Amino acid sequence: MPALATVAQVAARIGEPISTAEDVQLAMACLAEASEQIRHYAQQPYWTAETAPPVAVTICVAAAARGVLNPSGFDMERGDMVTFNRQKDYVSGANLTAQEITIIKALGRQGNVRSVSLHNCDRPVPRSHTNPDEPMGRTLDNPTFFGYF
Repeated sequence: MPALATVAQVAARIGEPISTAEDVQLAMACLAEASEQIRHYAQQPYWTAETAPPVAVTICVAAAARGVLNPSGFDMERGDMVTFNRQKDYVSGANLTAQEITIIKALGRQGNVRSVSLHNCDRPVPRSHTNPDEPMGRTLDNPTFFGYF
């Protein structure tokens, strides 16, 4: 499946051009990783850049940008006079954050048909649903099942 966003969108997000062949391949790999995770968590395997909600595309760009900015997963950089610590979310490459996963799962639920079981075996059958002429109080709805539905 194609990525949910483009390399140009990632370049705009990070604020610098992605022009070398290695950087373009890295950005495409990060976009593919983020797109597949979004499709997985949303349970929408056929989303494309045109059919996915705009929020999903935005999250894909943000996750891919994190992967492009820190492909090695460094959590700290130290120079002569500077120590730079990264947050945990920026160390995991193009993986989605917990908050992004929650949003994507909510997006995936929109428009889906789900079945919910409403069966309760512990509820007795009301007298109005039993046939008094039948032995052992068989129900009118299910003549083979005794007393409960």
